[in-house]
Amino acid sequence: MKRLLTVSLIALFCLSSVFAGGSGETTGAGNEIRVVTYFAGSDQWAPVWKEVIADYQAAHPEVRILDESQPTAGANDLFRTKIQSDIAARTPADLILFYNGSDAQMIDDSGLYVDFTEYLEADPEWAAGFMPSALEAGVVNGQQLCLPYIGFYEGLFYNKALFDQYGLEEPTTWENIIKAVEVFAENGVTAIASSLAKPSYMVEMMILAQAGAEGQQDYFGDSWIPALERIKDLYEMGAFPADAMTLSDDDVRVLFQDGKAAMMFNGSWCTAALKDNPDMRIISMPTLPGGVGGSNVALAGYGSGWYMSKEAADDGVTLDFLKYLTSPEVMTRFIAAGGSPAIYCDTPEGSTPLEDSALAMLNTAQATRNACDSQVTRESWLTVTEPGIQYICTGERTAAEILAEAKTYN
Repeated sequence: MKRLLTVSLIALFCLSSVFAGGSGETTGAGNEIRVVTYFAGSDQWAPVWKEVIADYQAAHPEVRILDESQPTAGANDLFRTKIQSDIAARTPADLILFYNGSDAQMIDDSGLYVDFTEYLEADPEWAAGFMPSALEAGVVNGQQLCLPYIGFYEGLFYNKALFDQYGLEEPTTWENIIKAVEVFAENGVTAIASSLAKPSYMVEMMILAQAGAEGQQDYFGDSWIPALERIKDLYEMGAFPADAMTLSDDDVRVLFQDGKAAMMFNGSWCTAALKDNPDMRIISMPTLPGGVGGSNVALAGYGSGWYMSKEAADDGVTLDFLKYLTSPEVMTRFIAAGGSPAIYCDTPEGSTPLEDSALAMLNTAQATRNACDSQVTRESWLTVTEPGIQYICTGERTAAEILAEAKTYN
């Protein structure tokens, strides 16, 4: 029954693709632009998407935007089915907002979509609007197959009110962090809300702060050793909650959100629950002693972006619409609803101090790197984080030993 349902859905989408243009034409039919995104249903960006389309059509009444977006939520991923059926029928939409990484293999193999390199080179001003580190996420086999759009970020959250209360400098340097840990410990305040049972976010940020953009990708190499040793130092100083060895991720977030901890390693998915507190901030983990990371590199990723079909590439209309979608003004509107921008843009109107600090963190970084746990085997990463960090902190094993073992599984 599942296979029958899938075949039926693909057949339905194939028919809708064929007749979407009203005359059997598909891509680039005059001033008609077919677009498929996941900005549909309950998606957080769906309302913004509808407004953006309406504004463009109001300014360009000669253009008709055929929005064929589908939701990704629920048991049936209609969005993926839609894209797969269009590719199978060789009737690609003019523009699609689809995933990159391994998911892009289907698009790359189809040969239906452009390499954006020549279009970016032809318009240097447009190209300069993209963060170089973001564009890297859209390169497949040496081709700029995708223009990344909205992403995620991770960093060191901190509660400025607690730092001010104890007369401490904000944690923008390792020295400031060490001083804060000492003072907070003396006053019975948890310095860093982190779980040593689930320490992945902290490990990611410490490695990047130590090894930098290049060293972070030398998976389980010697440049990672000092980062793991610094976690042990923090543990011995009492930086973490007393029950850190068994604490859950949810407990960590509640501890920080309730003002019972001064710092927390986490990501953009926490911003919505924290942004209304005017004392919340986020930064990249400062450079560790002898390290090469810090504010020059952000832990961020772009899991999806824009693809343009070859048939639509030369009509001029589709490219103009794409440039509108990737303009700083439109990017700001999307970021107001969540996520991190792949395009240099202003902070959204009415943004909070936390959102402003997140954007500053991303704009300051000269490079971004994706999380290690998505680049290595799960077994190798868990060797380091669960329970590797606990062994290191308690002195049962050394960082070098843990990394050497992890490398054998990668």
